[in-house]
Amino acid sequence: MTIITENIIDGLMDKYENEAAYLEDLKKMAEQQQDLVAFIDQENYTLLTVDEVALMEYLTVIIYSASQSVTNKKLFITGKQLEKCEEENWDIFNATNTKNFAKILDRFFENYPQEDLLALVEDSLQPEDDSIVTPVGREIIFVACKSIIDSIHLQNN
Repeated sequence: MTIITENIIDGLMDKYENEAAYLEDLKKMAEQQQDLVAFIDQENYTLLTVDEVALMEYLTVIIYSASQSVTNKKLFITGKQLEKCEEENWDIFNATNTKNFAKILDRFFENYPQEDLLALVEDSLQPEDDSIVTPVGREIIFVACKSIIDSIHLQNN
């Protein structure tokens, strides 16, 4: 799959400042990708706050829309591949010998082809004074979004 650049991502973020445009693309994604929607609605996300679920949905729409924008065909995303990628990503996440979130994420960036998409997710999860993301939420959202990027990249080359 073509590398998704920061310019593509920024363009979508600008587009989604208009809530109607965001909701339209969210609806399209939901209609076209039932497995993807089921994945982000999984039961294990009951640990997420309402704001964290909204952030994960927003990031998923950007990941999906950016990926769709660089291909001439409908994206192919299966639940089986999403689950496989998620399991592999949790294995990597849990295999690190540190509790430092930034150092854990460094392992995911090594030789990663969709670095700008992953950077979007990382930047969205950085703790700030008014942060809506809990430490547990950061981990879940990062692994879920990384798994979505991996699945799209693997299944649409």
